[in-house]
Amino acid sequence: MGSSASRSRRRGIVSRPVLPLAAALLLAAGPVPARSSPLLAAGAAAPAGGPRAVAASRPLVGVRYQLGPLGEGRGPDPDPRFRLDAFDCVTFVETALALGAGATDDEVRRALDDLRYGTAIDLADRDHEVLSQWIPRNQEKGWIRPISRELAGADTVEAATVYDRERWATLAARGHRLTGVPDSRLPVGRFATEVVPAAALGAVEARLPEGAVVWVVREERLDQVTRITHGGLVVVKGGRRWVRHASASPNAMRVVEEPLATFVERQRLASSRPLTGLAVFAVPDNRARLAALPPLEP
Repeated sequence: MGSSASRSRRRGIVSRPVLPLAAALLLAAGPVPARSSPLLAAGAAAPAGGPRAVAASRPLVGVRYQLGPLGEGRGPDPDPRFRLDAFDCVTFVETALALGAGATDDEVRRALDDLRYGTAIDLADRDHEVLSQWIPRNQEKGWIRPISRELAGADTVEAATVYDRERWATLAARGHRLTGVPDSRLPVGRFATEVVPAAALGAVEARLPEGAVVWVVREERLDQVTRITHGGLVVVKGGRRWVRHASASPNAMRVVEEPLATFVERQRLASSRPLTGLAVFAVPDNRARLAALPPLEP
């Protein structure tokens, strides 16, 4: 997943030139930890959920970007199920949420598996697409709670996608498919999420909770697999909202932080596909969910 784009002055967006990304980044000073213990120590004082996800993932700022760094540790995608030395935007969000719930390395790994899969550690059961798989599954499990309408009220818009067998066949013919997912298990139906339009973000920014997950939503295109092209974590610093995310921008390619307005403006400019806005989700205290999970699968 990549970034995005903009025009000029719309309500709520700071009308100024986008700064070079390097000027907006805060890079981690220390080495990348091999285990989650130092991160858990960094987040121990913060409330579980979103605030702890922010505190525990702070040492990961500066870690390199890599598309698809996680796998099942076996089979078609033998990449490790857990790592801290590389992220893409989705795996960074997932790892941060797992750190926000777990108290031990084992718990973080169990949480991460639960965030990434339906019921089995299997490529076909992984949450590949955000709108039709990641959001509804993790909302049902309680990892996230939609708050776009709480924030934007009547300004909220619905972003929907309809998948059917014909659309998946057309996408496959174009070389777009959910890798490793058999046709019988492709998501089919209408999937929707509520979105804060970009023009309304300035008015709601001060109420974005620490550790909220934001997904970048774009205009529907039937020749594209997804409407959601990027995501990150809301960070509160000095009363301002920033977004911490794994950036694929050529002059970044690492986990970065940038002010919300800069993040949104960059998303506008990164694609000719119009930006709908941000789907916003609070991250509750999920320790009860974690405690109920089965032992870590080998």
